[in-house]
Formats: sequence, structure tokens, C-alpha cells
Amino acid sequence: MPSLEHFTERRSQFLDRIDTPVLLVAGGEVARNYPANVSPYRPDSNFLYFFDSPEPGSAALFDPTDRSVTLYLKERTPEDALWHGAVPSFEAMLAHHGTTSVRDVGSLVESVQQQAAGRQVRSVAVVDRQATELAMRATGEALEFLDSSKIADKQLIQAIGQLRAVKMPEEISAMRDTAAITVKAHEAAMAHTRAGGTEQELAGIVTGILAQHGCVPAYNNILSVRGEVLHNNHHGNTLQDGDLVLLDAGAESKAGYCSDVTRTWPVSGKFEGAAAEVYDIVLAAEKNSIEAVRPGARYRDLHMISARTIAEGLVGMGVLNGNPDSLVECGAHALFFPHGVGHLIGIDVHDMEGFGDAIAYPEGRARSEQFGTGYLRLDMDLQAGMCFTIEPGIYFVPAILQSDEFRSEFKDQVNWDKACSFLSHNDGRGFGGVRIEDDVLCTAEGHEVLTVGMAKERAEVEALVGTAF
Repeated sequence: MPSLEHFTERRSQFLDRIDTPVLLVAGGEVARNYPANVSPYRPDSNFLYFFDSPEPGSAALFDPTDRSVTLYLKERTPEDALWHGAVPSFEAMLAHHGTTSVRDVGSLVESVQQQAAGRQVRSVAVVDRQATELAMRATGEALEFLDSSKIADKQLIQAIGQLRAVKMPEEISAMRDTAAITVKAHEAAMAHTRAGGTEQELAGIVTGILAQHGCVPAYNNILSVRGEVLHNNHHGNTLQDGDLVLLDAGAESKAGYCSDVTRTWPVSGKFEGAAAEVYDIVLAAEKNSIEAVRPGARYRDLHMISARTIAEGLVGMGVLNGNPDSLVECGAHALFFPHGVGHLIGIDVHDMEGFGDAIAYPEGRARSEQFGTGYLRLDMDLQAGMCFTIEPGIYFVPAILQSDEFRSEFKDQVNWDKACSFLSHNDGRGFGGVRIEDDVLCTAEGHEVLTVGMAKERAEVEALVGTAF
């Protein structure tokens, strides 16, 4: 958990980057099905970034003129103590957070406008619509959480983004902690894999391990023998010999810092035939991209390294025809690697993705219009302190391989009979997919794999599968 000194320094750095007051809101509890039954509370990430364990409904006004930070909290009532236990006083919360003052959020609109004294106040939309509407009343802005062009003022997005993109030591330490817990969850799922078991059993084990260590899933667990479905959250299949289990899951700590890791392993405990070939290609692609991480490297180039490695491997398997560089240039590789090689990670699992491409694609850079490559989420030049994922994969997707459009466009580059034969693997269930993902920190010297403790060499993975029985 980052210290008070860390949060104080981050707030000071933020004040250095803004020229008018900024109001941030944490968001409140969201009802699950009726008002008193709420979903687990998660503060907005931009608020959580500056405060330790924010309360539901809180807000904060940053004023660069006097460098004050005013924290707004719900008034304390006797009912709070009855239902939730003793609630710390405003005085105690002032000491805990180290802000300039603490005030009643019930007076937020009048208080903010009085402090602003006619100056423009900017804010950021959050998922809680009521909190966003409160911010709009206080600032007069038109904000929309689901529209990245309206989530916040462009200058404010840059001020926040410049801070969040480069992690301080305490943030990196927090991410190492969640990485270690994520390793335990993945290894437990591997150990409990057996033919006749179910995806749901393994998904439950993953979530349970995270909970035992005080964490929650950073995102809905992707665990499936249908790994060709990239964000497959359905866990209804029974595991059978020949199937490959793909698990994409990570821990999120109370402080909000995340891990995001993918591993793929055989239900039988042994990679055989095409599964071994495909796995080795993906592993080589991941290693090659990670090796290229250093300050000044362009993230898009890391993607292209994986793309070329995959193209070369698929040529060797007889799935693609031609020169690997030419295959990547025309986009043929993306029929089997139809996503980007990764994304920023931090206090969001896809860090700052709510800002659209404003942070991930600096001025002068834009997403490719090519299928697959257009899904690359990040095209920044790397700096020491940036954290991101590297996650290449190979998939045999029926909707892609049976597309008349793709068959026409890539009629000479793809051995269609060979490629489509993977759809009939495993008694017609299909091959599925292989993805391997780690969390990587760019350092002054090069890089550090934060999730280095997790097995990914074929022999290491095979040695773990089924060991719980």
C-alpha cells in the first residue's frame, strides 16, 4: 500500500501541472439489484490514484493558486455507527489523508464555487452518473463517462496521464505484490486441471486464491478451452484431453494496482503435435518483444516484433505462404494474431483506457486501419517507469477462417486447407488459441518482468498441470 508521503507527493505533482482548480469525484456505491444491496465499492481510478482508501461519495478540490487540496466527505451520523461501526471523524480523516481541509460533501457545489471565485473549474466524469452530475453542477461542464471525447478537458487528461503513465517506486512495489498473488492463482488453476473437471471449478479457484490474499479480480476472469474467443468469460465447458486451457486473470489490491497475466496449458498435462508448435511460436514472440523493451523504444515496434515472429512460425508450419516481412506488411498474420501486443497497466488493468487514445497515441500518431493491427491499444515511446503487458497469441477463429472477404484478400498468403484443419481438431471442438502474457516494467537499464515468477516454458507448465490430484 503506498504511503501518505507517496499520495502527498502525487498531489503536489498534480498541482504543478494544472492552472485552474480541478474537482475530482470518487463515485458512490452502486446498487446491485435493490438500493440497500450494493455491489463492492471501487472508487474511480483517477481519485484512487491520489487518496488512500477513499470513502464512497467523496470528492476533492485541487487549487493550484494556493496549492490547497480540500477533501469532501459525507457527514457522520449515528446511523453510520449502528450499521457500519465507528466512522472516523473529519479531524481523523484530515490527519489520515494529509489534505488542507475536510468538508461536508453536502455543501460541495456552493463550497467549490466559492473557492473558485469565478475561475473555471474542471472535472472528470466517473462511472457513477450521480457523482458525475454533482461534478457538472459544481463546474458547469458537460461530461460523459462513456464518451472519451467528453470524459474530461484535453489539458486535464494530459496532466493526469503524464503522472499515471510513469510509476513511482511505491506503485511498482504494489504491482510486484499483486503479481506474486496472481502467480499463486494461475499455478493453483494449473494444478487442479484434469479431464472431466470444469472451467467453472478452475475459475472459482482463481477467484478464491485472490480473495485469500485480500485482492479481487482486476477484471472478469477469462478462463476457457475456447481460447479463440479473446474475452471469453463463460465457464460452462467440461475439460477434455486435447483441450488447451487459456487463463487470463490478475489480482487487484485494495490500493487499486493490478496484474494481468495469461497462460495456456494442456488439459492432458502434455503439449503434443501442433499444440507444442504453436505454443513455442507464441513464447518466442513474447520473449522477442520483451527483449526489445528499453527507454526510447516505440511500443508499436514491440507489436511488430511479435507479429513477424508469429508470421515466420506460421510459415514454418505451412499455415502461411511467403516472406514473413511481406506477410506482416499486408496483414496476413493478423488472421491468426488479431489483436495488439498489449496495453498500459497500473491502477486500471487497461490503464487510462477511459481517456480513449489521448494518452496511448501521442499527437501525430493514429491507429492503423489494418485488421488486427488496428486493435493495438498503445503507441507511445517508452520511458523508465512505464508498466505494460506483452501478450502475443495465435488463434484459429472460425469467423475469420470462414470469411469470404478474408479468403479473397489473402487467397495466396494463407494455406486455407491447412488453416481450417485446426477447426476440426479435438473431435470437432477446434484447436482454440494460445496466448502468453506478462507484465513488464521499462527500467533505465532496459526492462523487468514483474510476473517473472510464473512458469511459461513448456516443461515448467507441464510439470504443474494436475499436481493437486
